[in-house]
Amino acid sequence: MANQKTPIIPLLLEKKPVELVKPSKQIPSETLSLSTLDNDPFNEVMYATIYVFKANEKNLNDPVSLIRKALSELLVHYYPLSGKLMRESSQKLQFVCLGEGVPFEVATASLDLSSLNYIENLDDQVASRLVPEIEIDYESNVCYHPLALQVTKFSCGGFTIGTALTHAVCDGFGVAQIIHALTELAAGKTEPSVKPVWQRERLVGKIDNKPAKVPGSHIAGLLATSPYMPTTDVVTEIINIPAGNIKRLKDSLMRESEFLKESFTTYEVLSSYVWKLRSRALKLNPDGITVLGVAVGIRHALDPPLPQGYYGNAYIDVYVELTVRELEESSISNIAMRVKKAKKTAYEKGYIEEELANTERLMRDDAIFEGVSDGLFFLTDWRNIGWFGSMDFGWNEPVNLRPLTQRESTVHVGMILKPSKLDPSMEGGVKVIMKLPRDAMVEFKREMDAMNKLYFGDTN
Repeated sequence: MANQKTPIIPLLLEKKPVELVKPSKQIPSETLSLSTLDNDPFNEVMYATIYVFKANEKNLNDPVSLIRKALSELLVHYYPLSGKLMRESSQKLQFVCLGEGVPFEVATASLDLSSLNYIENLDDQVASRLVPEIEIDYESNVCYHPLALQVTKFSCGGFTIGTALTHAVCDGFGVAQIIHALTELAAGKTEPSVKPVWQRERLVGKIDNKPAKVPGSHIAGLLATSPYMPTTDVVTEIINIPAGNIKRLKDSLMRESEFLKESFTTYEVLSSYVWKLRSRALKLNPDGITVLGVAVGIRHALDPPLPQGYYGNAYIDVYVELTVRELEESSISNIAMRVKKAKKTAYEKGYIEEELANTERLMRDDAIFEGVSDGLFFLTDWRNIGWFGSMDFGWNEPVNLRPLTQRESTVHVGMILKPSKLDPSMEGGVKVIMKLPRDAMVEFKREMDAMNKLYFGDTN
């Protein structure tokens, strides 16, 4: 199920000078505050995403012109994105909306997308050339653009749209909403079908004098360590898991579970499965504690729920803590039950209020976790945020989507996505993107092959 990496191919691009695309109409000149969740220091990172479109011989339009025009129209509705982010005196971020515009790049490549397998397994370093470059000094108060776009045209007639967007502006759901609006406008609509809503004040925590609780500080000296970390020799692997295998795994967990009335979601099953294999691959010390972090959306958990169109960060992290030995000795169904229980916690009003308040305390005290994080693992689920579908503006839906992250902390993060549309046999399945130290990745793939044989009878 683990894909082979496409050999590193010279991807030479001819780039035009960067231009600033401004709103097509007058926009408000104002300064906007962000929510507590937006201001979480862990969210001040640029996330890049590449959307891959095949050629459409029947469409003679220029995708660059359509996207440039659509971006200009988008910035009338999402006008904060045409401004810049800066820090106020309290060190919190705010939007200064003066309509400077969004950096927009156009590039051409002499290769066909098929020679890159539509970037499905392209090396991260090569793939990063398809997204805009934004250099940010996170320690300074200098303003920076929250969004940038790059369109790269290939000789086959296909193209990619590369976006760089700071997590401080929106979560994955918000990104989907923005990109959906962009492609709607590129398709000829006069306005987005979903109107953007700011309302960041809905998720601002109360200020108090209580001390900050740094996540993980209560177990800082007990966290597991790996002989493979720290390291800069990190590799990425994309693992395809067919729908049939997911169903068989769920069925087997239901048979072994004592809680027969409970069903398991795909996320609960796969997070338990991958967490255990990652722990083995990293050779974490048995008596150390390993932590699974789960991001849970709370848009509908608030009273009243956040309105449709809200595109700010709206998720809360919950955690499952086990010693490495407990994780190893627990069945997948037992781990999945723990994940299910932790997710329910995020919907509790008291938990949400405390998380918001504590995030304010952490920013006030400039408090961060400083322990060893080898055993910390976040597995994020990007399947249901609308990134596939509703993006056809003349070249059908994108055949692939590739997220890229640049920070070293990504070795602690895995992602579950819908599979590319290149392989019909993967319909209903998922792909899991993992980053691990090179030697640990060899172990991870070996462990995955062994568990595949146990649950699925795979012999590949």
